[in-house]
Formats: sequence, structure tokens, C-alpha cells
Amino acid sequence: MGRRDYNGQDLPDGIEGVTVQSVGDPIPDDLRVWRPETVVHLAWSGIPDYGAECSVANLEDQLRFVNQMIGIGSVRRVVGAGTCFEYGSRGGPCTEDEDAVPSSYVAWAKQSLRRYLLLATDDSPIDLVWFRIFFAYGPGQRNGGLLPSMLRTAASGITPELKNPDGAKDFVYVDDVADAFRCAVDPGSPSGTFNLGSGQLASIRDVRDAAILTIEGRPVDEADFRPVSAETAEREMCASLERVSEVFGWRPSVALDEGIRRTWDAMCEAGPSRDGEGCPDG
Repeated sequence: MGRRDYNGQDLPDGIEGVTVQSVGDPIPDDLRVWRPETVVHLAWSGIPDYGAECSVANLEDQLRFVNQMIGIGSVRRVVGAGTCFEYGSRGGPCTEDEDAVPSSYVAWAKQSLRRYLLLATDDSPIDLVWFRIFFAYGPGQRNGGLLPSMLRTAASGITPELKNPDGAKDFVYVDDVADAFRCAVDPGSPSGTFNLGSGQLASIRDVRDAAILTIEGRPVDEADFRPVSAETAEREMCASLERVSEVFGWRPSVALDEGIRRTWDAMCEAGPSRDGEGCPDG
């Protein structure tokens, strides 16, 4: 719900069956009459504002929506978008059964929403699937996102400057994330909390260099992404994929080099666009 989708793009007009509204608004009567059974909830406003005021406002809107959704009476499954930030300031592989201690307001708000959903649906027939998404990227990502900004800067003939070249992230392509959500909406599939990532770290420097090669039309392959140092691996978080692979049979299929190329191709096709709201980048 909302005038923009979770990647910050305006929704096209005239789509049959689409109702556009803000998350905290009353659910329209025609939606109640329709009696939905599955809710895929991706909305989050104000990104990249991860501060207290924006996070609290989001949480309040989300709770109003959740209470209305439960009140419809027909919903049996909720699939929600969390964030790897829920794990806080830690490094190494993150597993879903560990204590997640958020260290930012947006992570606290996401974690609070998840816990509220668990409590609110505990005595109901509603199953909850919660995906902790790592650093999703791809077509439709907001202009201010890491990879789009690198690609645009490189395309202007300037080498992107890096604040933390030795940093590293667990990047996961948007189509792979979408595939996981498709698995989760199956009413016969298990519920629970699951990581969505690649399970590997890629250095910011290597991603920048791959973006430059892509702009120049030179080949990029997985060999261009070197293993990060032991120190970096201990400092930066990545996703353990054991649970999501076992339960849903899901693993990412789009390699980072291919994902960067697809992102650039989509940016060229779309032309200039403005920044917007979207999912937390992680």
C-alpha cells in the first residue's frame, strides 16, 4: 500500500485490482469484501531516513495496518520484509535463531513490528513469514542506493569515491528476493524467520571496480570479486542461508557481476529518474 512501491517507484495508473493508499489509512470496504487470505507487506516510508522520528512514525502506521488486517478475518498468511539491520552491529554469518539486538532506530522499528505480529497472531490461524533481507539491489532501486550512485558517477567519467573501500556487504539481487517471496506465499509452506542474502561478502572496492568495468563495456566475472580479508569477514555481517535453503529450497541464482550488468541495463532503459522511498538497503 502507498502511492509508491517498495523500490520507490510511482505505481502506474489504471492497473486493475490495485488500491493505492497510505499504510496507516483505513482499509477500504471493497478490500474487506474481497477477503484476502495472504498479505505481502513491503511498505516503508522515508528511506533513507533511518532516524528515530521517521522510524517511530513508520511503526505506528504499520501497527494500525496490522490491526486492521487481522480484523478482516480472512487473512491466513502474512509475509513481511525485515532487514539484516535487525542483527545489530555484529560481523560474520548471521543465523535466525540467535538473539537479534538492533543498534539503529529502523532496525528497532522492524524488529518491534515483527514481535508485534507474532503476539497479535499467536492465538489466530495466521502464519507469519518474516524475511531479513540483506543488501538487496537491482532495477528499480532508489537513485541514492550504493550501486546506482556508483554506476551514475562512473558513467559521468568520474571514479566513484569510497568512504569505506575496505568495507563489504552481502548483496542479493532483487529477482532472487522476489523468488523467495513467491515461495513464501504458498499456503502450504512453513512459517518462521528467514535470511535472504547471497551468503558471501563482496568488498565495496570490488563492487566499485566492477561498476566501472560495466560502464566501459568490459567483461566482469565472479573472479573479479576477491575473498575479503579475515578481519573484514569478522567485522561485516553476511547471511546464513541454511534455514531458508532447507525450508524453501531457495538459494540466490543471480551472481553479482550479472546483477550489476542487469542493473545498469535497466538504468539505461529507464533514463533519468528521481530519488524516492524504498526498502531499507539491508
